[in-house]
Amino acid sequence: MTRTSSSMARCLRALALALAAVAAAEARAQTVTFVYVAPTATIQSTFAGAGSQVMAGGYSGVIVTPANQAAMLAAAPPNMVRTFNALQPGTPLRARVDRVLRINGGLTDNLVLLTDDRTGLNAAQTGIFATSRVGSLVAVWPAASVAPATGGRHRGVIRLGELVANQFASGSGGWRRWESVILHETLHTVFVGEKTRWGSISIVYGGDGSHYVSEIAGEQENPFEEGLGTFFGTSHDDPAGLNALGTFFSRTDQRYLIESRSVLAGTAEVWNAPHREEERPLTELARAEDRTGRYAWRYYRWRDVPGWYLLFSESTSMALHGYFWKHVNGNRDEALTMIEASAAAMAFDRRKRFPTYAVNRLALQLESFAGTTAGRSARTAGRLTSSMYPFALLDLVTHFGMTEQRYRQDYDRNYPDRQPLAYAAYWTHHRARVQEIARPFLASDPIRFNEAVAAIHQYFQTAPTILTPP
Repeated sequence: MTRTSSSMARCLRALALALAAVAAAEARAQTVTFVYVAPTATIQSTFAGAGSQVMAGGYSGVIVTPANQAAMLAAAPPNMVRTFNALQPGTPLRARVDRVLRINGGLTDNLVLLTDDRTGLNAAQTGIFATSRVGSLVAVWPAASVAPATGGRHRGVIRLGELVANQFASGSGGWRRWESVILHETLHTVFVGEKTRWGSISIVYGGDGSHYVSEIAGEQENPFEEGLGTFFGTSHDDPAGLNALGTFFSRTDQRYLIESRSVLAGTAEVWNAPHREEERPLTELARAEDRTGRYAWRYYRWRDVPGWYLLFSESTSMALHGYFWKHVNGNRDEALTMIEASAAAMAFDRRKRFPTYAVNRLALQLESFAGTTAGRSARTAGRLTSSMYPFALLDLVTHFGMTEQRYRQDYDRNYPDRQPLAYAAYWTHHRARVQEIARPFLASDPIRFNEAVAAIHQYFQTAPTILTPP
């Protein structure tokens, strides 16, 4: 989740100024620096004489250094200790974090805030934190932000807290699910620069200021980033992550939502699609901003959402990358490398963060790979994937609900600098056949989505579909 209010932005600026001198030396040695945050009295008694910075009402933080690390580990709650240990160099999670950090060329240095929020934050003074409720307590919600720093480098801040970490660690997802959240937030710190066309994440997220995997949001760009971040977590939380993805897309209930206080609530084509409506109470955020009046959510079945508007849901980016990773070339590491390269093309430019732009980048890489020695070997072994597969996969995830004109229009407006052979071939020779293959799987209840993906991928491993540039 990325969210920055004006008060949070002020606190973040103060944090950056207060910690810059100390963190700069740490960042030169590593790209992840830790800050321990706890009630101010705890910080003062545990780190006597150490400089600290106010993070929220009654909470302060100190940079974790070799000199005070033992004191921090003795004072910190168990899930924050485990998080700290899991992010040390050489661990499996840190190896994945480092791969994500390389997406923008390693130009982001992150501060990871480990917060002891067991007594709850003051709801009126949440400082730099996004929050949620855990029982009666105001808890730190995992959230990230990133800003330019001196010398062409960027400073990311990832906020984590004990209460929500405990929810993940003790739930069905277990510890691995919590690690996947950390990977998600890390992705936000390497997608730098402008985050949204609206200048406000709250506009993208709608009236409650939050986002959901099934929400149809106020633009494509930020939901694309959210879904990509979730994919990186999914690829670490395997097989549970892919199982959850398949379960989500097998559902035939009304699982997509639009808030009445949302950009797309004013677009009749999607707002008035078949739905059920549910009145919602005003959120704390809305009450704080003195917003009154009616507030409702509309819920839609997947098939009832006009296909193009599914590009505004983070679930689409999550599925596009998840199923690409699952199947391409029968080699998940190759597929992950391609996804990382695609993400690198978008890391510095919000205007490229679109599902159709990702299709272009992934198709180009598949064609380039097909011409390599490794690609020719994969083709001989029958595991090479056609560059048309990303086009078909996005078509499937949007239930073939875009006309060719609308699909191509969205693809073309995102100004790809070059075209794969797949661009013309898919429309001319293969789209109708792909729809025919998918039809019986999509018509079932529950939807046999995983089978549809597998059948389409198998079709795009046959010799006539493989495209290799001259």
